[in-house]
Amino acid sequence: LAAQGADLAALEQAAANGPDDSAEIPLALARARLAAGDVDGAHRDLDAVADRDPLDWRVDWFRGVAALVSGNAARARTAFDAVYSALPGELAPQLALAVAAERGGDATGAAQRYERVWRTDRSFVSAAFGQARVALGRGDRAVAVTILDAVPDGSAHHVTAQIAAARARFGARMPHLVASDLADASARVERLRLDVERGAGLAVELLGAALDWVRARGMPGSGAVLGHGLTERELRFGLERAYRSLAKVVPDADTRIALVDQANRVRPRTLV
Repeated sequence: LAAQGADLAALEQAAANGPDDSAEIPLALARARLAAGDVDGAHRDLDAVADRDPLDWRVDWFRGVAALVSGNAARARTAFDAVYSALPGELAPQLALAVAAERGGDATGAAQRYERVWRTDRSFVSAAFGQARVALGRGDRAVAVTILDAVPDGSAHHVTAQIAAARARFGARMPHLVASDLADASARVERLRLDVERGAGLAVELLGAALDWVRARGMPGSGAVLGHGLTERELRFGLERAYRSLAKVVPDADTRIALVDQANRVRPRTLV
């Protein structure tokens, strides 16, 4: 936040000393103000650019971003539609329109635009995540997982996509969660090379879901999750270890104590 404030101050100084006919500094100022949450200030900068050049599509772009920041999805769609009209065929405004549609509750419109962007250019990974979110929102986990699996191995977002796919599999509500969901999620997590904090955190989520599943059924299941059999006792031991592993790496002392307490609560009773 301090660095952000310093950048904003530097831009304000540049605007005060810069040429009056430059749109670059006011646009950079608008971007910085939006990052700081100053929507009204950003609009003033954008209005100044629009007064000089009413046809600058970047004004509509940042007005759309400002509308999203303000939670006004309808206004964002109008602004991004103007950008798309100025730049027909460009994928960035189509992706922005998909986001605005999703925020506005138009799941069908959002899915169509996300799918179009993702089908056209696989470098727009955020379109895949958006399409998967919409699919999950309508309860279609299989479609969401298929989309996330299409994120290439070489992508910087591949691991994130696989984590999201695992969560989509074990995150189903009862009674829709089945043993194959848990097995698939477990295999995905075991394939990933995660740091201790992310790995332990994901293990807590997955083992917790498996424990809830066994309890809901009232009987053990076949197979294993992260090396632990689908019995309440085995899953409790696994969950205890995951909580303790996570407690070792979290920086906050209060969180660490809470995780150790949770490990103690979940541990099954033993003779020792």
